[in-house]
Amino acid sequence: MKRLLSHCRYVALLCMGVWLTGCATAPVPEDTWLQRKQQLLALEHWSATGKIALRNGQQAESANLSWQQQQSATTVQLSGPLGLQATQLHSDGRILEVTQGETLRRFDLSSPDVMARETGWDLPLASLPYWLKGIPAPEPAPVTLDLADNLLQLLLQSGWQIRYERYQQVGAHVLPTRLTLERGATRAKVIIQHWQAGGTP
Repeated sequence: MKRLLSHCRYVALLCMGVWLTGCATAPVPEDTWLQRKQQLLALEHWSATGKIALRNGQQAESANLSWQQQQSATTVQLSGPLGLQATQLHSDGRILEVTQGETLRRFDLSSPDVMARETGWDLPLASLPYWLKGIPAPEPAPVTLDLADNLLQLLLQSGWQIRYERYQQVGAHVLPTRLTLERGATRAKVIIQHWQAGGTP
């Protein structure tokens, strides 16, 4: 009987030792989404070229897109075949400058609908620098954030639904090359043909 008890105690101690060893050596999973988000937040100097197609109710337009981001300064060139006059948008995060031909207009970005009212393009200029990189804007908090392999697939934020359809490796980053934005009657499809991320050619 004593031998049996001793054997059971030995087995129990052995099992406990194996369990403790497993706990000590089990790798702690890295939160790769948060790491990826922080890396892309730190990416403040980048450019992208491609195409954008915008539908708002019965009106549809398409344009070539050239986007340059230097920290909070945004410069966007739009030019297209469907009667869209070549347009340059420049924003420092507070003031929006719209240049069409020889005409320059300035608007206060504190009004949320200034982009739609002044250009006819109902797009959230303040959030797009984040959404184009594949991360949510800092505020407000996203309503929905769906990931696959630590890449954003679906984002609901500020009343917009953003679907990410394709990514590609750009230097040290994986960046979107095809995404769709929708809110109400507005639907925009963005195709990025070339990324330049920081010093990446």
